[in-house]
Amino acid sequence: MKKILPFLLLLSFCTADSSESLLDIEDSPNSSMSEEPVQTSTSTSIEVTQLESFEEAVYKVNKEMSSVSYLAPKQFLNANLEIVEGVTREISGEFRITLGDCDSADSCLQVRDLIISADLTTLKSGSSIRDGAIQNNWLESKLFPEAIYTVDEIVFPNNNFDSKIDETIVGILTVRNIEVNVPFSITAYMENEIIYVSGITEIDTTWFGFDAPTKFNAWEVLNPIGIKISIVAEK
Repeated sequence: MKKILPFLLLLSFCTADSSESLLDIEDSPNSSMSEEPVQTSTSTSIEVTQLESFEEAVYKVNKEMSSVSYLAPKQFLNANLEIVEGVTREISGEFRITLGDCDSADSCLQVRDLIISADLTTLKSGSSIRDGAIQNNWLESKLFPEAIYTVDEIVFPNNNFDSKIDETIVGILTVRNIEVNVPFSITAYMENEIIYVSGITEIDTTWFGFDAPTKFNAWEVLNPIGIKISIVAEK
């Protein structure tokens, strides 16, 4: 029995001040980040197997093995483009999953009561100026520290209880107390009763009440902003 859970979510994204921008690493198109990117421990090869049926299994996020990133396109006026990435591991959450027989397919995977949250105050991009701007200015994560993604219930047809799925899921993303339906394209699989999920989506900063950062006569950040997730969940 298999089909892995449509795990979603979370987002974190970028924001900055016009004079102290989160996307400003010395205002140079050739500047580089000083910190190493977060490495997430997930399997590189996926062997699709069959799972036994189960009901209402509760899975919780392992934050030590999970990460959420924003990917912000920063366009310089000289036409150079770079992608700024910020990452956090401060992720928590849980969900319930059931895998069993159903009328619409050989088997179905049901995900219920999914809630995932990320601490936006802990986003790290390699620039303290940029990270401070996220907290104090555009995103104002000091005032609105959590990004929350929720799904009440979603059911996926599963072929032969497969352990791997590729799906698009839609949940509610809450940032700055604003709720938006956001889809994620995900790949998820179960191995040794551990669930691994990778996914990506795009958001627009105006959905959540602020413009993308810009600095006059220097650069601008382009919407949409990419959101990348890598989640590991255990019973």
